[in-house]
Amino acid sequence: MRRFLLTALALTAVSFSAATTVTVQPGDTLTRLAVRSGTTAAALRRANPGVRLDMLRAGSVLRLPEARGETRAWTVRPGDTLSRIAQRQGLTLQALLKANPALDPRLPLRVGQRLRLPAAPLARARTTVTLRPASVRGAAGRPLQGRLTTPFQATHPGLDLAAPSGTPIRAVLPGTVTESRFDGQGGWGWTVVLDHGGGLTSRYSHNSANLVRVGARVNAGEVIARVGSTGNSSGAHVDYRLYQGGKSIDPSSLQ
Repeated sequence: MRRFLLTALALTAVSFSAATTVTVQPGDTLTRLAVRSGTTAAALRRANPGVRLDMLRAGSVLRLPEARGETRAWTVRPGDTLSRIAQRQGLTLQALLKANPALDPRLPLRVGQRLRLPAAPLARARTTVTLRPASVRGAAGRPLQGRLTTPFQATHPGLDLAAPSGTPIRAVLPGTVTESRFDGQGGWGWTVVLDHGGGLTSRYSHNSANLVRVGARVNAGEVIARVGSTGNSSGAHVDYRLYQGGKSIDPSSLQ
């Protein structure tokens, strides 16, 4: 019976567009198939009633869940990263991750992997923030009011500020986003770098999500990312660093 159902799916695949079916590859599991297709395992089960998805066979053709509304799709190309796709589509990384809940941002994308895109790209990636006087005073020195776990020193030319995962990370000064990506090679994890002009730049690393795209102009105190523990990290915190002419300087010099 199972073989009949899978054969029937394969024979009727021609009636579906490339965007409505997926072919099982050797080594695929239901979860891996869902991630590659930009959906969830539960949604795949609902879209293929009567098919035993716990025993996948390479070459079988499965139907993908129907897109709701005007959801669009993107097929990963060589060299694609989440940040590049988001930038190309005029999206924030947060919006792209929200549209693909089964996607693990710590893992590299696979060529041919399908991602869901929000129905309409965001025109701008800015967030309007109302700051209290105390926040204004602290914004120039620290990106959040967290616990200082590692001070500025020769072996660690920055500040480690511990805070609950998801805590907003704010720009210390107005500037332009020059980097917004996952840096696995350097161990920084999700990282945002801002150029403040005059050779002054700031870096915010180990984030759980970046909320701005390259080229965006941000204001002091604007939320640019959220606290996480990605990359070489042992707990939720932000590694905040400040550079003048490419040389690390003590962030307390801004206070």
